[in-house]
Amino acid sequence: MPRRREIKSPLDAWLLKEEVAEELRRVLGPRRARRVAKDPHARRKPRPCGITVHPAQGCSLGCLYCYVPDMGFPTKPRPYHLSGEELAYALAVNPHVVPGRTLAAFGSVSEPFLPGVVEKTLEYLRAVNEWLSLPCQVSTKLVINKELAAELARAEPKLSVLISATTTRKAKILEPGVPPPQERIAGGGNVVRARLRADLFLRPLIPGVTNEDDIRELLHLAKRQGLEGVVAGSLRLTPTNLRRLSLAGADTNELMKLAGLKQPPKPGTQVPVSTTHLKETVKREAKKQGLQYLPAACAANTLSHKLNCYLCRLGPCVTGKKHNLMDEDIESPILELLNHLGIRNANVNITTKGSEEPRVEVIGVPKTSNRKMLNLQSFLQEFLKVRVAFR
Repeated sequence: MPRRREIKSPLDAWLLKEEVAEELRRVLGPRRARRVAKDPHARRKPRPCGITVHPAQGCSLGCLYCYVPDMGFPTKPRPYHLSGEELAYALAVNPHVVPGRTLAAFGSVSEPFLPGVVEKTLEYLRAVNEWLSLPCQVSTKLVINKELAAELARAEPKLSVLISATTTRKAKILEPGVPPPQERIAGGGNVVRARLRADLFLRPLIPGVTNEDDIRELLHLAKRQGLEGVVAGSLRLTPTNLRRLSLAGADTNELMKLAGLKQPPKPGTQVPVSTTHLKETVKREAKKQGLQYLPAACAANTLSHKLNCYLCRLGPCVTGKKHNLMDEDIESPILELLNHLGIRNANVNITTKGSEEPRVEVIGVPKTSNRKMLNLQSFLQEFLKVRVAFR
């Protein structure tokens, strides 16, 4: 396995990425490596929360607000077919993934701790941490017991854990296959005692269902169990979850209005619902109870890994100081990498929208290298976009 190194420059990250890919190609063999290189994990672009990692596809919990069935995933979860080493290889050859920097989010299209899935989740966490040192985060609606908390800490010692809850009053209706939120948050206490960071994930906030009493009670429970902060997440409407939410007493007309819709969403679409008023309540109540209010899930991940991130207008999540990418000497480290790759006499053009979304273009390279250059530009762009630095 490649030796760990501190990643300070594009060259550091590129060398580690090459070492990991080369070593894993030897481990997997040519045929398996070619197959894995075609997996979506090998080409998927990171979302704001990071590169999504799927230990399974589909979910059996049956939450009324779930949009996973609308994405075509089954209600009976299927553990993902890649092994831990195969997943690590897929991420290593993904041009958008930068070792030590790209955030990794587990649990987007399945519950990561379902029976039959939890072992795959642990296998993936170990592999991603050991091979690529990606800052990992999991979100769950299940109860994490002491044994699982200890396993998670061994798999990824800086893991960020989000405990999801939406309401206390209507939890049985909204989440028929899920333990009560009080038990889930108590499981978050086990995470804290395992010396991992745990935060409450108030997701989704549902106007007309989630109210101030829910928010106050859930934050009180979180504080009592030692959780450090709270992330508030919005509801996304789909054709089927809109119908199901009416069973919980939600005003579907009001939900469509808050989503800017006059008609139910079209099949295959997910439309976010404005929850600004509820998020303000969460922010105000978090301050009262001494919890950190976090603007997005990725903020919990950067804090858990003691990173600074300037990815978006909500950051930086640690220092609180505004940052302009163009204040840095970023051309010299990029030219250092180009020189290592044997690319001479090239120019680097870097543009940003304010301090966000850097675009990197390497100019003056022969057209025969177009594909390689596109991969290099994706890598550089992701390196600059994530822009994290150890405190």
